[in-house]
Amino acid sequence: MRDSKKLSEEEIRAEFFKKEKQTTLFGDDEITRKIRNPIQHIANLYIRQLHTIWRYVTETPLMLSNSRNVPIYHFVFASNNAAAKNIASAIIIKS
Repeated sequence: MRDSKKLSEEEIRAEFFKKEKQTTLFGDDEITRKIRNPIQHIANLYIRQLHTIWRYVTETPLMLSNSRNVPIYHFVFASNNAAAKNIASAIIIKS
């Protein structure tokens, strides 16, 4: 098992909001923009955090969407067993 790291509120905000400098007539301003595709970014963040605890984590989540094609959840498999991860990966690929 690896050292798990809890993300602070500041680190989470930095994941989803990016600061940029914008030059205006009055000088440089710092603006904050939301990232694009936050749902996929959340899934990637979960995968990254699971890697801090488990040895084997599926890299591509299985996404379940509702009838309007809005994601409801992502299925990510994590284990310390390589064979179990391979089975879960095969299930995700077939779905």
